[in-house]
Amino acid sequence: MRIGELAADLSVSTKTLRHYEKIGLLPPAARGENGYRSFSPEAEAAARLVVALRRIDLSLDEIAGLLAGDRADLRRNLLGILDEKRSAVSLEVVVLQGKLEDMDSRYLSLATTPRDRPGNCICALLGRACDCKITEN
Repeated sequence: MRIGELAADLSVSTKTLRHYEKIGLLPPAARGENGYRSFSPEAEAAARLVVALRRIDLSLDEIAGLLAGDRADLRRNLLGILDEKRSAVSLEVVVLQGKLEDMDSRYLSLATTPRDRPGNCICALLGRACDCKITEN
């Protein structure tokens, strides 16, 4: 399969496939008389694997490590990496949830500031007792 066809099938650029080939994630492609890269079925399968792994946010180094290891252990090794990534993402979600709850609380405090407070009063947002002068309407 020619590089342009494979790139289109995988929704990546030809530049991406050339880069993967250059850094050794893909076996070298054969060259036609016209100089175009032509990927063997094995190279095509490798490209599909690399692109799929990138889509689940594995780094190029992680992919290289997986491909360099024993292919019989690929699933086990990939599960280990995904477990680590899931833990990291779960922690990020917890942190973001805490930030969202804090923001919601501050928004509600600010939104329920009595209307007789000056327009520049943000004491509720800051979580402190209001010391602003009350304005007369």
